[in-house]
Amino acid sequence: MAELLFYCKFSATALTGCWPSGGSSSSEQTKNAVKTALKAAVEQNEDSYNLVENKALSVKARAILEAYLQDEYADVYNPLDVTEVYQTDEPVGDDYFGTAVFSMPENAVDPQAWKRAANALVANFLCYYQYNGNNVEFCVEIVKQEAADGQGEAADYMVIFAKKHDGEEGGEIWTPPAL
Repeated sequence: MAELLFYCKFSATALTGCWPSGGSSSSEQTKNAVKTALKAAVEQNEDSYNLVENKALSVKARAILEAYLQDEYADVYNPLDVTEVYQTDEPVGDDYFGTAVFSMPENAVDPQAWKRAANALVANFLCYYQYNGNNVEFCVEIVKQEAADGQGEAADYMVIFAKKHDGEEGGEIWTPPAL
């Protein structure tokens, strides 16, 4: 009887595509894969800086994605073949966020799937958002976006963004960005 229950559970899991993940969802595993790839890219980059993750920024991810997709110059990058990521600032409220949006690869939970994207982000994108010396405040979030006309398929996007910290202008003196 126990064997029969095991095979029934195994078959139902295989049919639905929901493999056990050891307690964390595939979206968390995917975000962790991106963070792992980013940290490895920072360690290899000669102009290294500290990535400071701010999970509280994730509540802004949907608004950032919507603003990004409305920007006529913004691209949705394929993480498997991207070589450069261009700086795109998106305003949300009083803040600006340097944003890059990626389509989701099939093996999204593998850090190797994000290696090219991470290298491109670290080499020529995230460095523009440094504050207090060499910190970059960033967030990684997956956002499902419905088709604008309601007819097309929904798509999952990996939204990677860094908060822009502006300094203050005082007369002729410019202070560097600070938290």
